[in-house]
Amino acid sequence: MSTEITRYLELLEQRLDLLGSLSAALTAARSDIVSLDISSFESRIADQQRLCVEIGSLDTQLDRVQRQCATHLTHSGEKAPNSALDSDATRRRETIDRLARVQASVQKLNAEHQALLRRSRRTVNALLNSYHTFALTYSNPADHNASAAEGL
Repeated sequence: MSTEITRYLELLEQRLDLLGSLSAALTAARSDIVSLDISSFESRIADQQRLCVEIGSLDTQLDRVQRQCATHLTHSGEKAPNSALDSDATRRRETIDRLARVQASVQKLNAEHQALLRRSRRTVNALLNSYHTFALTYSNPADHNASAAEGL
């Protein structure tokens, strides 16, 4: 049983690391948006996608190990010494608590990232509308003369 618990805790630790990386990618993307560094922003998006795929794959493994642990607990007549169970339970509880904090942090960063993207989209749309309003004012006069000559 200890092997399954150890594997489960290792997978949780990997998930924590991936969520930390996702958190860093979201934070860096915010800086890229503010500085209008589009190529870096696109790179961050690719990193975020990759990390989400890795987290999804890891979640599948976690589910499988979790089911194995549950099956083992319900079907096993063997019991580990209390000290081993207490140690595993403490480590598992601490890891799950850290995971909950990191997940909450990533959710908050993701919500902020979405809000920033919505505001950026509105700003870009406003700028495009403004540009279209003044398009004739700032267009090349030669283009107008050529169009007028063609109409004659």
